[in-house]
Amino acid sequence: MTNWMPDPDHLQRPVYKTLQSLIIDAIDSGDLRAGERMPTHREFAYQLKISVQTVSRTYDALCKLGYLVGEVGRGTYVRYREGSNASMPFLPNRQEGLVDLSMLKPVTSALHYDTMQKGLKELSRGFTRDLVHSFRPDEAFRDHLALACRWLKSHHIHADPYTAIFTNGAIPALTASIMSAAPPGSTICAEDVSFHSIRPLCEYLGICLQTIGMDEQGIRPDAFEAACQNTSLRALIISPTVANPRAYVMGSTRRQEIIDIARRHDVFIIENDVLGTLIKGAPATMHQLDPERVFYITSFSKTIMPGMRIGLLVTPPSMYVATKNRHLVTNWMANPLMVDLLTHWFENGTADHLIDWQARALHRRQKLANKLLAGHSFSSHKYAPHIWLPLPKIWNEQEFLDRARKKNVALAGSLPFIMSEHSNEGDLETLNAVRIALGPCDEDLLAYALKVVATLLASDDEKPLPMF
Repeated sequence: MTNWMPDPDHLQRPVYKTLQSLIIDAIDSGDLRAGERMPTHREFAYQLKISVQTVSRTYDALCKLGYLVGEVGRGTYVRYREGSNASMPFLPNRQEGLVDLSMLKPVTSALHYDTMQKGLKELSRGFTRDLVHSFRPDEAFRDHLALACRWLKSHHIHADPYTAIFTNGAIPALTASIMSAAPPGSTICAEDVSFHSIRPLCEYLGICLQTIGMDEQGIRPDAFEAACQNTSLRALIISPTVANPRAYVMGSTRRQEIIDIARRHDVFIIENDVLGTLIKGAPATMHQLDPERVFYITSFSKTIMPGMRIGLLVTPPSMYVATKNRHLVTNWMANPLMVDLLTHWFENGTADHLIDWQARALHRRQKLANKLLAGHSFSSHKYAPHIWLPLPKIWNEQEFLDRARKKNVALAGSLPFIMSEHSNEGDLETLNAVRIALGPCDEDLLAYALKVVATLLASDDEKPLPMF
């Protein structure tokens, strides 16, 4: 719970209006941070010597204005607002000596530096004129798209150069897909717990976002069916293979059920599969099940190396021109040098070698997490770059994050990944959890950080007594 408390002497009539202003000022100044729990109505009333009804009226007004959010059974929290750092799960600035597991990064080593250096040297001997001089993606990437489609086919993704687009990563691909599938003012849907950029992106594009209830396999078919019946949905955004905060892999039967519902209600599917190539034996992608309906997105900064800021977007054939137009006006074209390097690695096997290396490295770290967090339940996958750890009820999420920071360990809270103001099912684990990235540091530092987490989980969260 927050330690912030306004000065009762600053309250003027009407009290609820003044209190609103003081709380808003505290949020804007950073004295109250997104995710912090506000005092209970009764406690606030007692401390400020005002009525409980006045506090209730203040909180209700601030919830309507978007500054606070009430969560049934848990209290009132400072809500993420546009422009707040809480929109992102990672820290805005680096801190010396901090083991930062808040940002999802792949495991890296000297291998990646050496591979990049070697690749750039090889490219310098074979630049084509179109690649160097062209401002037109059709001219620069004509041969590259054919290579990319052959590589996708080796991973069971069937595409041709007339449905594939190079992008500068997953976000530009997601942006172009949403803009193509859903005009401003329309409605799309996503899982309750999903990729942190979806909610602000929809806000910026003027698109309504509806959330769909989940279980251990992700989106529930009954909840998706109900949403389709009750709302004119244009698209569903889904990450069925590990690329979601809970790191689940949706089963084949569930995928087909979701496809069938989308067909009945003529809803597009935007499939985020940026980690799919890491998962050996994964079920068929949504795109494989219905290429006429699915926008398929993959990228390489989390599977090959962070510097490979390139993605591939495969569109439904009927939406290729529309999607390409929207990508042109938002990004124009992917970075030609990185496209050339990536397709060079497709051709000589380096891309698959680095992806396999990443999968093995993450598997080792998942074993480490299972060992050091033994006895504590969390969701993940043996090749996932992160774990999702629901907190015991004695812990408040923000207090857990703060306590870990005092031990020089940074984690990501659940708030940026929650797509709605309220959990559809009142799931306390969803609203009180941390995501722990396993890739950003070496294994010794990761072991230290996981031991800190384990120690906090085993504690009773008794607060230290004040010292005067």
